[in-house]
Amino acid sequence: TRAQLAAQATWMNLGSGPDGPGAIALSATGRILYILLHDDTTPADAQPSDAIVRYDIVRGTFLRLARLELFGDGAVAPHLAVEHHGGRLYVGNHTGNIRVYTVGASVNSATLTSTWSFPVAGPVRGISIDRENRTLYACSDTGVWRTAIPAGSSSQPTWTQIATSSGLRALAWADHFGGAARRGLYLLRDSAGNGQIDFLTAAQAQGGAVLTPAAYVTSAGPRNDLVATSTGGLLTGGSGLAEVVRDASDTRLTLDGWILDEISQVTEFSKGLVAPDGEPDGWVIDADVIPAWNRFHPATPDGAAWVVLMLIAKDRVLGDAAALPTARQIITRYAGLADDGIGPLRSADGIYKHWIDPFSGNTKAGWPDEYATLSTMKIVLAAARAMQYWPDDAEIARAGSRIIFRVKNWDAYLQAGTDAIAFKGLAAGGPDQSLWSRPFNEGIIFAEQAGVYGAAAAQSSAARWLTRSLWPTGTFLSAFPITTATSGQQDSAFLSIYPALVSQPFRASNDWRSQIEAIRWSNAAWTDDNGPRYSTVFSAGTSSQGGGYNADNLINHPDNFTTFPSLMGLAAFGAEGQVLGAYHAYRKGARQTFKGGASILYRQSDSNRAFLTNSAGLPDVALGGLALAGLVDPTLVDELLALPYPTVELCPVDLDADGDIDAEDLIRFDHANQTF
Repeated sequence: TRAQLAAQATWMNLGSGPDGPGAIALSATGRILYILLHDDTTPADAQPSDAIVRYDIVRGTFLRLARLELFGDGAVAPHLAVEHHGGRLYVGNHTGNIRVYTVGASVNSATLTSTWSFPVAGPVRGISIDRENRTLYACSDTGVWRTAIPAGSSSQPTWTQIATSSGLRALAWADHFGGAARRGLYLLRDSAGNGQIDFLTAAQAQGGAVLTPAAYVTSAGPRNDLVATSTGGLLTGGSGLAEVVRDASDTRLTLDGWILDEISQVTEFSKGLVAPDGEPDGWVIDADVIPAWNRFHPATPDGAAWVVLMLIAKDRVLGDAAALPTARQIITRYAGLADDGIGPLRSADGIYKHWIDPFSGNTKAGWPDEYATLSTMKIVLAAARAMQYWPDDAEIARAGSRIIFRVKNWDAYLQAGTDAIAFKGLAAGGPDQSLWSRPFNEGIIFAEQAGVYGAAAAQSSAARWLTRSLWPTGTFLSAFPITTATSGQQDSAFLSIYPALVSQPFRASNDWRSQIEAIRWSNAAWTDDNGPRYSTVFSAGTSSQGGGYNADNLINHPDNFTTFPSLMGLAAFGAEGQVLGAYHAYRKGARQTFKGGASILYRQSDSNRAFLTNSAGLPDVALGGLALAGLVDPTLVDELLALPYPTVELCPVDLDADGDIDAEDLIRFDHANQTF
């Protein structure tokens, strides 16, 4: 409002004329709005008369960052220019300069680090940035120039003129607008009182010739500004109106269409790992690979769990005839009830082997031999949700109960005094003492289950695990502490996104909801400060580093990978901002096709752009699809994925559909001489 802006520049007289906001710029993630504020009042303190105001959209706060001279005529519109990229603000003024300010997420001021002399005298009308190639375009009334953005904030640019025109008002670099031929630079100019958008192809904008741009579209009446949007439009504004221009040559999916397709693609990725290479039915291989490779991952309870959850989600929002029979096969296999008798090896306490040979049920040769508590928690989760989604399916009722209620001795896996979870169990029962992990991590799901199925000690530990205030934090963005395993450190984003999608008490807690917000905005702040080509969140997945896998976080993130499923997973509570970032990546061609045929958003490196992730694990992929399904159906997560756990085994149903549960049903149910 006028009053909010006036409070940041008390010397101004913000009347009803063209004074006030002269240009605006959003940070890449939309977290911060920068406003150039001007009028023609001479301030009594002899300081510069205009200002840069920051509006922090997340916090809802205003701050004056700097005073400067922008424009001194209160009777006409100034057509100023400002752009934000990589923690810098580029401000064009009326005297042929571009002022470069450092405006990092962790500071509450703007530091003038350089003043660039523009090639011609007079106002700088437009600034736009090709983020992919770190190139800045700027225009005067009559010409357009480009420069590579200098690495040093105080360095001077090298300008190259690329176009001549007249009446220029704004520029917009659009690298995913329309079809491939429409990628390039768009120029807004005044043409006989109408708004006309002209066009230079990407090759022309990046070339060495000085050209006259081609006319693209004209609007009746003047237009004042132009910007490319993340959803593939050109947003233009005039007096009292805003319009979005789209191009008929654009064949990409719309935002809504992409969300539905991404859910379907992630489901197909998941289903494609159910016995893909001749394994016995129902085994789920942990990861897929690029088409040129052969799959090499073992079967896991982890992968099985995420497939079951994706089947439930896809069936709820889009329908999937294969959901029930596929889930039944998986749950039956992992319960050890498949007809061929091959099942996963479990400890005396029911803890599952992690890396499983699907032809024996034992550990696959060459992989760590371990009974894994966190793998067990995931298959218990999947069994519970399958039983709850298909309560009348006798085979799922029987197999799901076998999975859940054969896990016992829960208390032993939570360490007295520290609440740490044992990551591994012993074959004869009890915890392997070699590896314990204190809160916080995704083991909160195991703790929740232990609170349901364990005795008093496990219930007490579960209550503490679920009390966020008890655990260490690390802060990347001021006022947004993130609960972590170690004070002052940061953890991979998926650790919190998992329970945000599947844990009822986590979702019911405002404290834990704040955890997801802190992760959202901290990763957004990194994106705003560093200017990567995609909206970035640091999470786990295939890496370019020697080990092939890394759990990236805000402090340790080799080659700056963004993990798109976790970016989408930040929509667990309905926030759509990061989903727009993922859609923007889809529009720029960031999807990757895997051996099973699915094409999904997975991981992309900003520092090592030639690197292609050679495999993708189900635990690192499915959470994005689940969060998107929750956007399509806002009731899905709370009604299907994050429920209280069943506390009693389910009974068989009327298998022969004669209206009674009788001996005939028992005969059918007991066909393998295995009583329930």
